[in-house]
Amino acid sequence: MDFSDYKGIYVVGALFDGHIRKFTGEFTGEARALADKSGEEVSVVLLGSDLKDDPQSLIALGADHVYVMDDPLLAHYDGQAYQKVLVKFFREKKPSTVIFGATPKGRDLAPRIAADLVCGVTADVTELDIDQDTGLVICSRPAMSGNILADIISPDYRPQVCTVRPGIFRSPAPDASRKGEAVHVKVELEQSDIGTILKEILKGEKDEHPIETAKVVVAGGRGFHSKEEWDRLYELSELLGGSVGCSRPICELGWEPKSHQIGQTGKGVAPKVYFAFGISGVMQHMCAVNADIIIAVNKDPNAPIMAMADYAVVADIKEFIPRFIDKIKELKAEKE
Repeated sequence: MDFSDYKGIYVVGALFDGHIRKFTGEFTGEARALADKSGEEVSVVLLGSDLKDDPQSLIALGADHVYVMDDPLLAHYDGQAYQKVLVKFFREKKPSTVIFGATPKGRDLAPRIAADLVCGVTADVTELDIDQDTGLVICSRPAMSGNILADIISPDYRPQVCTVRPGIFRSPAPDASRKGEAVHVKVELEQSDIGTILKEILKGEKDEHPIETAKVVVAGGRGFHSKEEWDRLYELSELLGGSVGCSRPICELGWEPKSHQIGQTGKGVAPKVYFAFGISGVMQHMCAVNADIIIAVNKDPNAPIMAMADYAVVADIKEFIPRFIDKIKELKAEKE
């Protein structure tokens, strides 16, 4: 088929209480990097109501166009309504690639859009690249129970649609000199287009130290053998000004909530420093870690994490962590 009319990388952004969510900027920066390789433009679509942030902020992060769909009927996510608005928009624009966040809303919306546009969806993507020969976007995701990383392309259908893990990519530094346009798109919706009736919003507990935005993540895995040992990580994290994360076994023990799990079935993180205590470093976990520096402590010198780490320490975490805490306290005391 001739796909010459399909152009541009589109990011479907997300709003929370009228504010642009952080991962929208992350995806915009990554889309810019892809577009620079393929010679395409980057567009961001914002759907919601009462947008409080300046859409120009996304232009500074790499967008060429920001399309704002602001309407009271879009105030709360409804798959049926969002689907109707976006399908009409994408049929007019004919994007080459559409990126959604792999959030509960994105995972619901992306297949709805793909079904109407008759194309596929690559879900839970952790890496994006451009095939230099074809110009196609390469979507990489864990497969075979996380034992391999599969590279997926879509040569026979457009647009190429994917959902990408929030927290995998970093927001680029804003470039105020970038030029672009913010366009307000008229939303054609009626109350009858809404598929659900909102009765009440129950707010969950706020995480005071979310791992997905932390600059320092102190994470642990199955190398911990007691809750007492695990609690020392919180003392260390507080000293380092970080957040505590974990691999799946720790959540299964009930020591940490699901919101702190890092990996294929958890969250993605992109801190400046990632401490990995007693973590083996299997792909299911590391596919969600994009850190500037990885520091690993493990008593097994042959654990996969040791080859991935920038600094690897062969030690028993039960002995290492208390000594590490004492040393940090000593250094802090010397500076005071």
